Amino acid sequence: MMSPEQNELITRIGPGTKCGALMRHYWHPVALADELPAERPAKAVRVLGQNFVLFRDERGRHGLLDRDCPHRGADLAFGRLEDGGLRFAPVRGGATDLDGRVQILEGVNMGESVVVYSHRALKAGSRIKVVERLPGVPQ
Repeated sequence: MMSPEQNELITRIGPGTKCGALMRHYWHPVALADELPAERPAKAVRVLGQNFVLFRDERGRHGLLDRDCPHRGADLAFGRLEDGGLRFAPVRGGATDLDGRVQILEGVNMGESVVVYSHRALKAGSRIKVVERLPGVPQ
């Protein structure tokens, strides 16, 4: 029989947990390719206890970003897809690319530290899979 401590160890997969750190070394299917329609190829997903937005850019590449906007904390699942990235602040012009680099943010001094955390995503057949980028984990 498993002790409560052992059960906690192997069932908790959120950030900062031992099993969560182990699970982030592996690819995880997060959506079917058909779930990203041509007219609005973006979808909110939850993976390993974290919220993300999955999207496809104009060139057919897939990206997975943390769901919270770095500017005001808004939901990036409602962002617009344009210019190879996801526009999260249409009034100020904020946008991020597949690598999470903030491209434009007019009139706001946010410094170099502003980044939307991105994760590798690829299409494998009809599924889109993702692997978490962890410090010290070989890519």
